[in-house]
Amino acid sequence: MSKNEVLALQQAIDQIDDRLIELLKRRFEHSRRIGVVKKSAAEPPVDPARVQSQRDRFLRQCAESGLDAEMSKQLLLAITNQVIAERLAAAD
Repeated sequence: MSKNEVLALQQAIDQIDDRLIELLKRRFEHSRRIGVVKKSAAEPPVDPARVQSQRDRFLRQCAESGLDAEMSKQLLLAITNQVIAERLAAAD
C-alpha cells in the first residue's frame, strides 16, 4: 500500500468520524427533546422497556454488520448512560 493510499484512507476515516459526530449530536438533541416532552407530560424520564428494545435492536444490527460484540455493548452503554443522565437531570 502506498503512502497516498494510506493518506486517502485516513481522510476517508476523518470524514466518517465527522459524520459520526454529527449523528451523535443529532441523536442527543432528539433525546433531549423527548426528555422535555416527557417532563411536560409528567411521564417518567426513562422507559425501561424502550431501553431494552433499543438495546436488543442495536446489538442485533451490530452483530449482523459484523461488529465486535463487546465494542458494540460498550458504545451502546456509553450512549444510554448519557441519555439517562441527561433525562434524569432534566426531570429535576
